[in-house]
Amino acid sequence: MTIPRRGLAGLLSATALAAPRITRAAEGDLVRFAWTNTVSVSAQVQHTLMRTNIAEKHGLRIQMIQMASSPPVNEALLGNAADMGSVSDFSAVTMMAARAPVLTVSHQSSFRSAILATRRSGITKTEDLRGKNVFGVFGITAFQNAQDAVRRAGLTPGRDMNFVNMGTPELADAVRAQRIDAFFTWDPWVSFFVQQGFATILSENPTPAMVLEARKAFVDTKPDVLKRFLRAHAEAMYFASKNHELTNGWFRSLDPARGLPVDVIETASNVDPHWNAPSIGAIKQALTPERLAIMQALAKWGAENRLLQSEPRVTDYANIAIAQAVDEENAARQFDASGVTVTG
Repeated sequence: MTIPRRGLAGLLSATALAAPRITRAAEGDLVRFAWTNTVSVSAQVQHTLMRTNIAEKHGLRIQMIQMASSPPVNEALLGNAADMGSVSDFSAVTMMAARAPVLTVSHQSSFRSAILATRRSGITKTEDLRGKNVFGVFGITAFQNAQDAVRRAGLTPGRDMNFVNMGTPELADAVRAQRIDAFFTWDPWVSFFVQQGFATILSENPTPAMVLEARKAFVDTKPDVLKRFLRAHAEAMYFASKNHELTNGWFRSLDPARGLPVDVIETASNVDPHWNAPSIGAIKQALTPERLAIMQALAKWGAENRLLQSEPRVTDYANIAIAQAVDEENAARQFDASGVTVTG
């Protein structure tokens, strides 16, 4: 089996993939939410918001605007085409560095990035990358993770080995054809390449995250709507954790994940502890000091590598209080996922 070329190409598109869809609620406060169908757990949760009555129960109408990747989500927020969105942690940091009127308001999901070696390369450990080229998409969290990994192995990028920028469709073709020795990427693509026998993992990092952003004006003027959205989001996460088969099927029903094997999606999703949450109280959405420190490290790395104009102070662009309040509420209540109605 191969990754659908059309699906991978969608990762690089800067336009919406489909017409916006509104969750079925006759009345309620509208939240325009930009999202991507590219990252494990994040995608299943967003499908749950779109395909169940959870949002409606919280007095919300969610306009789900599917985008191809994090940068278009940021563009939608900047252009006031969306109120909220889901992006990778480094993409959130790029907004902070640009001093955009956007705040990071919660953690969404955790996923894995990795450096992999192709089957024909004969490479078995990170130290074997000396003198090699490692391919992947520059300017993303996985790139920073890969740089850290080779440095821990005693290699200096640009001297002992080289990173080479390569778009996702070209990378997938090169891995399938075994034309390259090593590359870096993120889940579910890490799991796919390993499961299909194209590559083996040399180094992996489970710390990358998807986070939720909101326009500052939305946070300032509609804090109650944001709080209700985060309540609904936590319930959607818990519902997904109890309905793997259903929500994995939703994930693989749309590009770029269309047709991915279910076991690949399940393997990738299990990286996130929330995927097997025992209760809604176990789902923590507030940005922790550890997450903020990781994002600050990404900001430092981005500035040092001239990907950002300057290093922002992450806490200046984060609203932690609302998600903390929701976490506290969830710790004191029960939620029965079997009472959710699937609407689409």
